[in-house]
Amino acid sequence: MYKRFIIMMTTLSLSLCAVAKQDNALILNLGYGPQPSAEVSQRNHTVGFDYEFYRYQRSERQRLSLGVSYTYLATDHQDNSSLHAISIYPQLTLLAKKHLQWQPWFFVRALGPTYLSEKTLGTRHQAKHFAFQAQVGLGVDHLDSNWMFALSYKHFSNANLYQPNDGFDVPLVINVGKRF
Repeated sequence: MYKRFIIMMTTLSLSLCAVAKQDNALILNLGYGPQPSAEVSQRNHTVGFDYEFYRYQRSERQRLSLGVSYTYLATDHQDNSSLHAISIYPQLTLLAKKHLQWQPWFFVRALGPTYLSEKTLGTRHQAKHFAFQAQVGLGVDHLDSNWMFALSYKHFSNANLYQPNDGFDVPLVINVGKRF
């Protein structure tokens, strides 16, 4: 199942890359923080990358994009200490006015279908390997160099489609990327 999902995600992303008319971006992620609402103290950390393969500039202030994401999620809890997540995500980016060579923005991702390699992370449980990725953050683009920087909050859960649905969170994620 896991291998089929990876093959399907790779095929879809490569197909969409071929028809994309906007810049692509590769974004590296590092994050850490306490798991909110955990029964036992639990700190999660993450490393991963996002590949944005399609951007649509809806207006001067709004941009819609699609991408794929790989996330390695781990916890300091001894049991069920790590998992891998592969997602497809839609993203809405709201752009502020440009200031000198910087373009500030706010972004939100929601309902990004995700495959979780494990259903448990530390003391937190999901009913199935299927979940959604949600992420919200603030960032800036450096217009001359095409580098981007952002701070965000990342969450995985099944949107209460199944029980249990404890959710896995990383409260502080640093995102560094480059458009090409």
